[in-house]
Amino acid sequence: MHDHGATTSSLTPQRLLERFGLSEFRPGQREAVQAALDGRDSLVVMPTGGGKSLCYQLPALATGDDPDRPFVLVVSPLIALMADQRRRLEQAGVSAAMLASGMADGHNEQALRDIASGEARLVLAAPERFASHAFRETLARRKVALFVVDEAHCVSEWGHDFRPDYLRLHRAIEELAYGYGQGERPPVMAATATATPRVAVEIAARLGLRDPVAIRSGFDRPNLSFDVVGFEGKGAVARKRATLLHLLGRDEARPAIVYCGTRKDTEEVAGLLAQEGLAAVRYHAGMAPDARRESQDAFIGGRAEVVVATNAFGMGVDKADVRTVVHWAVPKSLEAYYQEAGRAGRDGEPSRAVLLAARMDLGRLVRFNTERDTSVEEVRRFVGSLRRHVVDGVAEIGSGGLDDRGRLLLAIAERAGAAVLEPGAGGTLRVQLTGRGSSKAAYQAIKVAKDRGWESYRSIERFISSAERCRRRQILDHFGDSEPCRAEGRCCDVCGPDEELVDVSRRMAGAGRGSRTRGRRTPGAAIAGARQGDAFGSEGTAASLQEDPLEPVDEEAFEKLKAWRLTRAEGKPAYTVAPNAALEGVLRARPANLDQLLGVKGIGPSFCERHGESLLGVLATL
Repeated sequence: MHDHGATTSSLTPQRLLERFGLSEFRPGQREAVQAALDGRDSLVVMPTGGGKSLCYQLPALATGDDPDRPFVLVVSPLIALMADQRRRLEQAGVSAAMLASGMADGHNEQALRDIASGEARLVLAAPERFASHAFRETLARRKVALFVVDEAHCVSEWGHDFRPDYLRLHRAIEELAYGYGQGERPPVMAATATATPRVAVEIAARLGLRDPVAIRSGFDRPNLSFDVVGFEGKGAVARKRATLLHLLGRDEARPAIVYCGTRKDTEEVAGLLAQEGLAAVRYHAGMAPDARRESQDAFIGGRAEVVVATNAFGMGVDKADVRTVVHWAVPKSLEAYYQEAGRAGRDGEPSRAVLLAARMDLGRLVRFNTERDTSVEEVRRFVGSLRRHVVDGVAEIGSGGLDDRGRLLLAIAERAGAAVLEPGAGGTLRVQLTGRGSSKAAYQAIKVAKDRGWESYRSIERFISSAERCRRRQILDHFGDSEPCRAEGRCCDVCGPDEELVDVSRRMAGAGRGSRTRGRRTPGAAIAGARQGDAFGSEGTAASLQEDPLEPVDEEAFEKLKAWRLTRAEGKPAYTVAPNAALEGVLRARPANLDQLLGVKGIGPSFCERHGESLLGVLATL
């Protein structure tokens, strides 16, 4: 990059920072800017709120003032965040253009003219813009000084937030040859807040990064505290409701986001909060687009104090003052949890993330992974079904045209070399069938998918179950961050329990319907035994001590379960499968699915993974 107003040697990150009106870099920023100035590819991993945007905004100042100067191109799915960045850049005297769907009439056309004329020094674009011939043609006539892929984890099929539009970026980068020599292209900066070392490797491969400078500034969010509250046994849902109301009852706990695992829970929890007088809105993919937009605008604009949502909410939401993120349900992975929890406290002020963990949630995740099991023959049939819709060698799948099963099978087919994926216009996905691929490659892809699914499950299961190890330390270790924990205040429920939350069962047990007042309230449901920091321990409450004596079980059915257990032990001691008490509990409960089975005392997630479906099959015959 060459600045016509300065010598090349004076183009230092520090000088650019001063021109931006700042005096100090945050960790990793200087190195990222230097890599861009040196024309090097880079992979920048910084926590949410860690200052990733400055890493590519400063290089835009180094492109000079002449009309033929190159520009920095930033690809991001975060439309609200892009709009905010554009405003700030122009306030700082940096001309910026933005292209995305849903803009006012004529906006994108004017942005293209600003690019063509050299007016824009930094261009912000949503990934779907690369489906536009006019956009690609305009870019092809200008030199791109730096190509930035923000939220780069979206390129990973095995990540928690895969976006098909990101698949087109590798080709788009290679096409930007204007102003470069034979076989060259712009330097690329891939930036993300949540990439494990494995996902980082995949990002580099998917984007074709060349000897990238690796910059990891740490994953810690010092202003966040982390709590896990466990629920088990009778009345668990009622206790969760009361705990949620307790958490959100104070003004300082809001604005807040509550993440639910299903649309049904989203509706019910939003209704609960509204009944208690909280200004709550709901958000999930089953709502009409206008309704979702209305909920999002109400939350961002401050008209709603709480948004209750599935994981469809978050990407593109730029609200810095979220004080609390509560997970009503256990998410699918620790990456997904940390991404969502990290939406609290982006303004740097003290905030908290609270995960309400119930045993039934793990049953849902076990079932999700069990249902992902597939075979080479099923993948072959799926590819065959696509072949029947091929036109000119390509099958086109409409937006929303694949369910979770279809997405899994398509990802395996692509990994096996049987298909090449490319986003099409209007959110469609173009699938080119290669006629190649092998059973061996498909089998390996199936194994990888299965292993990663269970690895994700175990990461979150360990996190909520490890009540003796710092939650923050667990998160940092998961992301390969060996730096010491840097909590600015309270760290987590393990290091410094929230005594009020620990004692909430005693203080609120037996509480009847209450009325809400601003800043102080009585929840409308009783808590009888929520225990912080122990997701699956015995409850030890008065209610559990007053349970009826256990009824005897049918001896014939018990013997049949013992015989089944012996076959599952495969020569090992029978108790290694399950103790007698657990089998008796199964016979008393008669679970009909994995969720119910996981609710039986003595039955854990690993048992359900290995033996759950087999045991349910035997129970159905008794």
